[in-house]
Amino acid sequence: MKAKSLARALAVCLWLLNLSLSPPAYGGARIDLVVEHGVDKEAETQVRSAINTTIDFFQNTYGLSLEKNIRVLAAPDKLNYKEAIKQWYGASDAMAGYQADRSVGLQSRGTIIVDLGERRNRHGKIFTLCHEIVHHYQSQESRDRHGAIRWMTEGVADVIAAHILETAGISGVDFKQRTLAILKRTQNWPKLENLHTPKDMEAANRAYGSGVTYGTAGLAVLTLVEWRGYQPLFAYFRALKNTSPEEAFYQAFGARVSDFEKQFRPF
Repeated sequence: MKAKSLARALAVCLWLLNLSLSPPAYGGARIDLVVEHGVDKEAETQVRSAINTTIDFFQNTYGLSLEKNIRVLAAPDKLNYKEAIKQWYGASDAMAGYQADRSVGLQSRGTIIVDLGERRNRHGKIFTLCHEIVHHYQSQESRDRHGAIRWMTEGVADVIAAHILETAGISGVDFKQRTLAILKRTQNWPKLENLHTPKDMEAANRAYGSGVTYGTAGLAVLTLVEWRGYQPLFAYFRALKNTSPEEAFYQAFGARVSDFEKQFRPF
């Protein structure tokens, strides 16, 4: 018990240290990293690189800076991940255990917690971290109207996260090749028009598996990137502040979303 209390105290001290050493501002806000005792140096270096590359990507590609602070807690294993969920999100022991067993990263109210244990799956965990940071930018630019077409929201987060990890030299298998391999094995995937809401995504996850559902969304967005580049992706989210998702899509890509959805094939 004393060891656990000491570890928590050290985590708080590390947070305060990170707070004082963080870059002064990215448009008035920053990402503060809390590294718990037990996270190895390589993992910490990779997380810092991923965070810095994410910030650089949005600044250089879109001219975007964070408007609100984000906190990232890196836990060394599943047990500490569960305890962090309890401490930082105020979850009950049962709920924290449920979430820890079913995820490697979570975000709530500007705080992201990621489990960096199990070295063999570390790329996927840092990918999850980047994915969640992209969601913060989506919410910021759309003024929280970013979920209107869910396959766009999740697909953009996956595609940008994959690009960022490749840029930072933390890439695993090529995102497109890996995703295509998953879909080719199943020879079946959900239609984009059936992935417009969180409930749609949950239903598709149950029917096809999350790898196929998110893979379909990611390949659809990658098709848009190959067609028009990365710039229009956040033109879409910006437009959501003042118009419908269909009109925002048309403004960003010059095509009707319904037409794109009908014509899209992953391969």
